[in-house]
Amino acid sequence: MYLAQERIKQQTHYYIRETFQEGSQLKSRVLFDLGTDPAQYIIYPGGKGYYFDEVVEETLREQGLTPTQDELDEIFWNFLDPEIQRVIQGFKRKTEKRVSGSDEDAQDFHLFDKRRIHFLRFGSMDQQHIHQMPDKFFRALSAKSRDEIEQYFMREERIIRPSELTRYLSVIFGFQRYLLYSRPDQIDGSPQQERVDTLFIESVCTLNKDDTFWAGMPGTDGLQAYLRRYVILYFDHAVQRVSPLPRYLHEFMNRHRTYRPPKKVRLNIAEASRLFETTWKNLRQMDSDAFTRLYRKQALKFHPDQGGSHKTFVKLTKLYENLLKKKGQKPLH
Repeated sequence: MYLAQERIKQQTHYYIRETFQEGSQLKSRVLFDLGTDPAQYIIYPGGKGYYFDEVVEETLREQGLTPTQDELDEIFWNFLDPEIQRVIQGFKRKTEKRVSGSDEDAQDFHLFDKRRIHFLRFGSMDQQHIHQMPDKFFRALSAKSRDEIEQYFMREERIIRPSELTRYLSVIFGFQRYLLYSRPDQIDGSPQQERVDTLFIESVCTLNKDDTFWAGMPGTDGLQAYLRRYVILYFDHAVQRVSPLPRYLHEFMNRHRTYRPPKKVRLNIAEASRLFETTWKNLRQMDSDAFTRLYRKQALKFHPDQGGSHKTFVKLTKLYENLLKKKGQKPLH
């Protein structure tokens, strides 16, 4: 069993899930929906005592599972009272649960997973010897479904400082050689940055189409949600750029070829205010960074893969490009 989280309508929902074998694939399924506040299932009778709502264990038993106290502690750990955490921390040992087999079982681990594990352990951009690492080094990934593996990395990646994000993403997506001798602020807006952006998007698209990597996961016509997280990290946090138009949005636009936008889009004040959901005065006064943040928010809202209109999405993007050109690095007056 493992704790999974998912963003739904601007809220984080939590689930107890498990990995199971179906044929040759490892898949995941939901055992219990914890809602937006798992702490509601923890009961404190007084003192340092606590127990979990019986509905949790009963529901799991109905599905053939008898969780131990340690397993439930691991699921609910982040939601326990901090004082109780301190009391029991010295006595609890987190264990890796396996679906079947033993620690000696041979297993092929995907290079993307190996890169992430290696960086999280060592923080190094030099991974030339990664293929020589023994399998036990990647034991945390053993016998886990793709969903469980991605949930594992979501937790582990919290240790990465904002200043390390660029290095981390460059390593796991394989373009670190372009950053080894350059500082991100030195290549901003340059052909070098353009090359890095292109390599990043190419790597994301390749991984998104890798059926072996996503084995056991539901299919999707767009970008896998777990990859979307990295794209947002890259464009919103890792590398600050002068005129950032996320190329992954163009990648999706190119897949919808039924609509061809006009070569020139006239700057329409009323339409800009409507699509950006703010007044023209606010749009004029925003600096480039604030305007870009607003664009990204609206782009995700109107994106075809999020159920939006492709035509509206294209209009929004063209308005963004035209307005940004007029702004330069100063507010538009």
